[in-house]
Amino acid sequence: MEIDIVSVPFSASGRAGGASAAPAAVHAQGLVGRVRAALPSGWTPHEPEPVEVGDRSLTRNVETGLLNELALAAMIDGVADAVSASHAEGNLPLLLGGDNPILLGGLVATGHRPEGPTGLFVLSGRECAWPPDKSPTGVASDCTLGLALLAQTNAVLSNGLSRRLPLVPPGAVAVLGTRDGAELAAAGIPSLSGSIRIRSGEDLGLAGPHPVPGAALVRHAIEAIEHIRRTGQQWWLHVDLSVLSEQALPATDRPLPGGLNWEQLAALTRAALGAPGLVGWSVAGYNPDSDYERRSAAALADYLVETVSALPPSGRVASASNGMLRGSALDALAERSNDEEPQTVASP
Repeated sequence: MEIDIVSVPFSASGRAGGASAAPAAVHAQGLVGRVRAALPSGWTPHEPEPVEVGDRSLTRNVETGLLNELALAAMIDGVADAVSASHAEGNLPLLLGGDNPILLGGLVATGHRPEGPTGLFVLSGRECAWPPDKSPTGVASDCTLGLALLAQTNAVLSNGLSRRLPLVPPGAVAVLGTRDGAELAAAGIPSLSGSIRIRSGEDLGLAGPHPVPGAALVRHAIEAIEHIRRTGQQWWLHVDLSVLSEQALPATDRPLPGGLNWEQLAALTRAALGAPGLVGWSVAGYNPDSDYERRSAAALADYLVETVSALPPSGRVASASNGMLRGSALDALAERSNDEEPQTVASP
């Protein structure tokens, strides 16, 4: 079985460089060869052609409030095609972005599978819950989860976005690690916590003086996946690197106080990749413009190499018909994470 590492050089801002240069910066770390060496038996990496993301624009749509909207629509179509092609070959797609809205293309491709609705497990420092017209920037990265749920958006979205956007069942969505509650409240933006399962960084214990053990984080991850699988057996994993602290990843836009370190993020990701029902994975939120020595690119490549080893060693994504991860399965994942104690990361 192959893992298709699909580069999506999309910047929600419409500007050249920035997040659009992220896939190339990470691949320059020897990513494919290193992933090949790290994958379990039966897996091999494949690098399809990068997704075409359309013509950039610095214009904000006066009706919807979205910036760079034509390119957003083109990117969603391109990613959906790439994910569908990967699934047609029986492979697992890994979308390497780029900005957060790359997730939308993956959800469009998986939203109408015969197996039933596709759920969503998100690791993120932000809810991405802004209505487009109220976002301070207009970038779709502020609005990604709201768009995925078709929640808190304008009634009409132009450029065909309404028909493109997925409708993810709210009961099949779980988010871990958010730290933007005060920011949303100050702007009068309702949290999505009333309709989806959200566990903030404070809920995870990240605000305390001591690092959270890997086992505790793994249990949060498995509980989130069990919650998702009560609605549908298949689900997508999205990693928004805003979930990391600024010390762990300085090269990101609009950092927030607190956050995970790389070891903690790896523990959560490895638990997710080893759980049943996974149909795709996306990673976004790295901006190489401020990463002159490519230290953050190297750290991101290290993270990907470390975590892919947690994929099922049989060369198959765990069957979506498997039961919930209770008892021994959860305990085994938690025990494994205990062997990888996280390093202390000081709050900004």
